[in-house]
Amino acid sequence: MVRRGLAVLLGAALGLGGLAAGGASPARALPTPSGYAITGVDVSYFQGPSLDWAAMARGGAKFAYIRVSEQDGRVVPHNNPDPFYATNDAGARANGLYTGAYHRARPDLSSGKQQADVLLGFAPYVADGRSLPPMLDIEWPRGDWGLNDCYNMTPAQLVAWVRDFVTEIAVRTGRQAMIYTNTNWWNPCTASSQSFAANPLFIANYSQNPPPLPAGWSSFTIWQHAAGAAIPGSDYSSPDLDVFKGDHAALARLLGGPATSLLATVNNRYVTAENAGASALIASQTTIGPAQQFDQIDAGGGFVAFRSRANGRYVTAENAGAAPLIANRTAVGAWEKFRLTTNADGTVSLLANANNRYVTADQAGAQPLIANRTAIGAWEKFRAVPPPALVSLLAGVNLRYVTAGSSGASALIANQSTAGAAQQFDQIDAGGGFVAFRSRANGRYVTAENAGGSPLIANRTAVGAWEKFRLTTNADGTVSLLANANNRYVTADQAGAQPLVASRTAIGNWEKFIRITS
Repeated sequence: MVRRGLAVLLGAALGLGGLAAGGASPARALPTPSGYAITGVDVSYFQGPSLDWAAMARGGAKFAYIRVSEQDGRVVPHNNPDPFYATNDAGARANGLYTGAYHRARPDLSSGKQQADVLLGFAPYVADGRSLPPMLDIEWPRGDWGLNDCYNMTPAQLVAWVRDFVTEIAVRTGRQAMIYTNTNWWNPCTASSQSFAANPLFIANYSQNPPPLPAGWSSFTIWQHAAGAAIPGSDYSSPDLDVFKGDHAALARLLGGPATSLLATVNNRYVTAENAGASALIASQTTIGPAQQFDQIDAGGGFVAFRSRANGRYVTAENAGAAPLIANRTAVGAWEKFRLTTNADGTVSLLANANNRYVTADQAGAQPLIANRTAIGAWEKFRAVPPPALVSLLAGVNLRYVTAGSSGASALIANQSTAGAAQQFDQIDAGGGFVAFRSRANGRYVTAENAGGSPLIANRTAVGAWEKFRLTTNADGTVSLLANANNRYVTADQAGAQPLVASRTAIGNWEKFIRITS
């Protein structure tokens, strides 16, 4: 996808590779860098129409980024869908791979917002727990485009273009766009911009050693460590090879999607993946945390699978249902599939594909869940409870995350480039059209302190008048928060340099936030 010499020398070509059905795979002969247990591929038109996704799955690939679109260099820019995107996405998913769509940037032709809209127009993002964030591929132009390395644009122009692209993705999807690039392109062409550390990084560098990172990033999320090579006698290439930095729980967090919790009606306790998933599932807890949350995944054929948020592993009816359920599988097979039955009273029951038996909260919930019942009784009934939405707020004025610093002891301020517990909040329905935000840093609710006269801070144990906010969705897709305490809008004061405070009577740039879902 880039000039061949630069691609070989610097590792800059995304989507040059692919595995043609029955064809050789030169890149596959390269070893996976040590220390990376989760591998994947990226593909595009350059792989041809007949990729053997079953072979890639057997080879261990867990994810695939697939090109969906780019623009060409005609007088009137034309949006080009990748003709093989739909086939590749369907084939990858049918073989259990997680997939993400990417757009090849042409910043010299149209705005970042317009090209983000092109990507989402051809491949709408769905928060289904199987989709990676939409990705921007920005790197060297192709040689026949007649452009210099930086698209005949200044660093300021390129940074503004990337900001427009990733902001549009965040506003429309609630996810931070992945950025694919190479350090040797990024640093000179953006003047070493550090503005995008909040976006997960897909780094291109063809070696066996961890690559040098572009300015602003302290780590990468995915590393393309080997480019595709030409397949003899074919117009196509073998797949580019990638590794994911992190474990299955980290991959599950990147995939996102709505979570569900299962409440056993027999004892009114939540099903829990005990000991970070190392112990069998049991209905033992009265509150919802990560161990009580599961991503419900469509497994095809009317089946679902449950992926634990405690460890990113799938729940299995162990030993073909003879042993208790446990979240310890990295892929969905026969034992990991369940049929959901909705009962007349609104509860649900789970029929294990492993043995065609119903899952029971054994001994009225005192023993682990096991699939051993032939009929539905009180112990086999559960309620699917949606947990509070886990959100982060990105200030539109500086693209920094709102943070409950010092474990919540400091006022909220939009000053962080990455999202951890201090930047995460449970969004709670507070009734009457209001919401409340509970900080993951300390489990306390955000309050408009002193009836809004002081900055916002997460220090309350219950929701009262000062802890309620109305969410307003603006025309551009951002949100604003109106404090119930004083009927004023929350602002990232002084363009984010000062703590958040509810002091504004109207919505301007400082009062706009992008709601990022986890």
